[in-house]
Amino acid sequence: MGDLRRCLASGEYGKLKDCPMFESNFVQVTKDGEVNNRITMGIAASSPSLELPDLMLLARPVECQQETDSCAYVQAVFVPQEELQLIGLLPLKFVRIFIHDERRYQFKVSLANGRTFYLQLLAHPQKLEDIFGQWVRLLYRLRFYRTDAPITYQQANLSYPHRSVSRKWS
Repeated sequence: MGDLRRCLASGEYGKLKDCPMFESNFVQVTKDGEVNNRITMGIAASSPSLELPDLMLLARPVECQQETDSCAYVQAVFVPQEELQLIGLLPLKFVRIFIHDERRYQFKVSLANGRTFYLQLLAHPQKLEDIFGQWVRLLYRLRFYRTDAPITYQQANLSYPHRSVSRKWS
């Protein structure tokens, strides 16, 4: 059981505790790659009967209660089985997730309100490529098999030959 699933099972989240989910730990980074904080993202189906997931969940580690300035979650270190706090629950129709930098295992997440943030996958080095590949396959399925998904690929400066066609359709 992942940290996010454990968070959902422990509290007031009702039906979400049993929903099918794919989750991973990430480090939120700036566009240039500077580390900001740690976050857990999950893509889930609100119902087991759904063919594709329809929710994005975001959680962060609960702040340390220690008097010292150093908390484990601030560092880019994976800390298993820590307590999480759910900070976001968004329908996927309002979210776009792109690959930002494949070499750094980074994604760009754009929300419908215009907010954009970058996430770098945080996993054991031996599993990093496999988990990133699973995320890429999930994003592919979400993008190309969802009928109500917004268009995510825009091509600028298309150069098609312009022909004048004077055909009337009846």
